[in-house]
This record gives sequence, C-alpha cells and structure tokens, in this order.
Amino acid sequence: MAAFQGPVLGVILPAVDLATFDGKLLLISTQILQFLVMCIVLFLLSIFSIRLMKGFMALNLVVNAAALYYMHSYAVVLDRTMIGNILNTDQNEASQLWHPSVLIYLVPAIVAAILLLWFVPIRKPRIFARLAGFVVSLGLLLTWAFSTATTWFWYDLHGENMGSRVLPWSYIVNAARYANQQALSNREQVLLPDGEFDAPVPAGQKDVVILVIGEAARADHFAHYGYGKDTNPYTKDTDIAVLPMGESCATYTIAALACMLTHEGNAASARTVHEPIQSYLTRHGVHTEFRSNNFGEPPIKVDNYIKAYDLVADCNGADCPDPKLDESLFWKLPELIQSTEADRLFITLHQTGSHGPAYYSKYSPEFGVFQPVCDTVQIAKCSEEELHNAYDNTLVYNDYLLSELVKELADIPDTRTAMIFVGDHGQSLGENGLYLHGAPISVAPPEQRLIPFYVWMSDSFKASRGLDNDMIMRDKINPHELVFHSILGAFGLTMDAYLPERDLFNLPKDAS
Repeated sequence: MAAFQGPVLGVILPAVDLATFDGKLLLISTQILQFLVMCIVLFLLSIFSIRLMKGFMALNLVVNAAALYYMHSYAVVLDRTMIGNILNTDQNEASQLWHPSVLIYLVPAIVAAILLLWFVPIRKPRIFARLAGFVVSLGLLLTWAFSTATTWFWYDLHGENMGSRVLPWSYIVNAARYANQQALSNREQVLLPDGEFDAPVPAGQKDVVILVIGEAARADHFAHYGYGKDTNPYTKDTDIAVLPMGESCATYTIAALACMLTHEGNAASARTVHEPIQSYLTRHGVHTEFRSNNFGEPPIKVDNYIKAYDLVADCNGADCPDPKLDESLFWKLPELIQSTEADRLFITLHQTGSHGPAYYSKYSPEFGVFQPVCDTVQIAKCSEEELHNAYDNTLVYNDYLLSELVKELADIPDTRTAMIFVGDHGQSLGENGLYLHGAPISVAPPEQRLIPFYVWMSDSFKASRGLDNDMIMRDKINPHELVFHSILGAFGLTMDAYLPERDLFNLPKDAS
C-alpha cells in the first residue's frame, strides 16, 4: 500500500494545512482507512482460501504498478469514465500506449509478486481466527470512521477526486460502477401505451412546458412556507402559484427522479424500468431538451441532452454565466424556445441547487445576503447561524433565477407556457446531529423529505384551459406523484396510464 500513495498524497497535501490538527487528522485517517479496508478484504478472502488471498495480492501488486505508470506518464485518473475508455479501447489503440519504460514499474512489481507473495509460505490459521480478523478489522474501521466523523465533509467534497487515485480501489470500484452504469443504461424499458393529444396546437402558437428540478431544497427554509428569513424576495411579487409543501418519495436524487419522472410516482423504485416522461414525449413528437448541472436521472431519450459546462463552452463575452452555477442552465432559454421549429417543447432543467456541504459555492457573491456564512465543507464546525445563512443564500439565488425565468417566459410571444419547480429531496442542517441527506426513508427526518412545489402559467396557457392559480391549488399534495401526470395534462396528452387526479391542470369536477 505504501508504494502506491503518491497519487493520493497528490490530492491531500495541496488541499490541507498540515500545521493544523485537522490537516494531520485527514492525512492519518486516509492511511488508516486504506489499511483497514485492505485488511477486511484480505481476511475475507482468506476465509475462503489462502491461495485466493495471495493471488488477489499478487494480481493487485502488478496491476497497481501498471496503473501507477499511466497515472504518472499521462496524468490520467481512474474514474468511471476512464475505466469505460479502457474497456472500450481496441487492440490498435492499446498497442500505441505501450512503451518500454513501463517495465521500470512492472518488473519490480512482478518480481515482488512472485518472490514475496507466491513463494513465501503462510501458515493457515483456523477459520475462526480468520473470521475474527475480518470482524475485528471491520469493527476498527467503523469505530475509526465514526470517531473522525468531522472529516466526512472533506471526503464528500474531495471524494471523487481522491477515489480515482486510491490503488487498487480506484479501478476495482470504478469498474464495478461502470458495469452498473452499463446495466442501468442498457436495461430494457417498459414502454407506456401510446397517447393522443386532445387538440392540435393553433397555427403560429407553441405549447411549452418547463420542469425545474431543485436539488436539496428543504421547504421549511422557504419564506413562501413561513420561514422567518426572506429567502424568496424575488418570486414573492410574481404570479407563481405556491402549492403546499409535501414529502418527497426518497431522500436521494436517483430514487427521487425515478419517482417524479415516471407514471408510478411513489411506487417507483430507483431502478425503474418504466419509460420516463422525457422519453415518452420524445416518442410522441414533442421536442425535448434536458439541461443538467447534476446527475441521477433514469435512462432517457431526448432530442438534446447537454451538461451545464457544455452549454456555455462557446461563450466568450463578459456576460457569460458561470458553468459551475445554475445560471448556466437558464442561459438563452428564450432563444431556444423561439428558434425551435416544433410546436410542442418540453425542457428539463436539473439544478445543482443547494447541494452540500459546500453551500457557499452554490451562489454568486451578490446573493450572499445572510452573513456570516459557513465557508468550509467541514460544516459540523460551523455555528448554526453560519450554516443556515450559507444554505439560505442558495435559496435566495435560486429564487432570483426562477423569477428571471418567469419574466422571460412571459415576454415570449405566441406561446402557451407552464413551468413546474419541484425539489428532489430536502436537507439536514445539523438537526439531531444529521447533515446532508440520504437517510433511509423509514427513519428520514422531515428536513430531508419536505420539499417545495411551484407552478407558473402564462396568461395564454391559463386562457386556453380556463384556469387560474386558485383552481390548481390543493389542500395537501404528494409532489412527486404530480409531476408526470401534470406534464401530460399541460400538453393535453392522455393515455391509459394517465391519472387525471394527479394532474394539477385537470379541474376537480366541482370546479369545472
């Protein structure tokens, strides 16, 4: 393990101050965790076979050496994307990466594997001793991890960068992640029944629906829902309909998106095989755009899928949006709507929103209205006021983006437009010692589940359906169950799986 610490230290040393206790703790903790994980794996393998354990060690030693050579020579990182590149490289491309200098790394590793691992005899203790070694190692890992819980937030911020450099786990774990991604992407989806539009779009008009998915948006910090600080200073003067807060169906993004984007709603699993709303509308001739500053959506088929960085890659002016911020998702949306030839257009904007722990990095400086703020990823060390201020500033920034979107949509002529904003899940900010999100749904606190839900309708959309804001209101909602069916309703598209009671734009009988 000691021979392959270079890439890991290359991440840690520039990012921490070793003169501080926290810096020393992070450096030591990283080594201890790696050691204990290796112990756990080797003890587990030894339970089945000493030969299997030795073979695993020998193979990893050689592969680690090859990996270290390419990491040093080409500055590659062994993340999921790189593993995909490796597995999909043909023989001709692979041969071009060969150079005799790789032997400087490989030969010592191969010799060590043969002499030190294969020919050195190892006594075979009883299986109970091997099992005890596994249990003790696992116990020590858990004890150390929880006793150094203050380091978790640093790992959360730097984990992806570090995880692609920890040998051998970088290529083992990311190979498994790549295989899982391929399995999910290639899963055969269950197509929904074909549907029919109630009526054609009038000549010269367009029907436009925009879904904005907010990240880690806990409703009880929204002024619209009675929060004591004005986190909604921009949308409070707009014609947005604020529906009651409701519970998300999950506390993490992948499962939450499966719920809201499929007809199943709360019954959907994270690995749903049912056709999501984007794919369904694409199949029915609606022009579909998916702009993402996040991840986790089920496999979708859209006319254009684009990440935030790519949206602004060609922008060179002084007014170019910051690709790290959600403003990039909203860039030139009116131009997109007006230039699209299709008469029906569905746009999904998947935000990075209020994802922690680096809340201070999720908004531009002018929106830091609440001070002082927590400006570190070690949020457990911040005061409650600092942490809440940083989080609340992300909501103010998003409120501004939504208000600007509404203004721009209202100014686009000849469009009947509906916009839906919904959170994917909430966020814990230290309540009962919990931070971030992802708690099991059976014990998840309300901070991680209660989410906001807004709807905005253009005047022409309201007129075409005989609606106003009061008519779409409900006393109580399950937000994720409304998304799929309300989008269908906004386009006037019905089919067998459509549930009118979950369509906000379908008037109750006593209101019709």
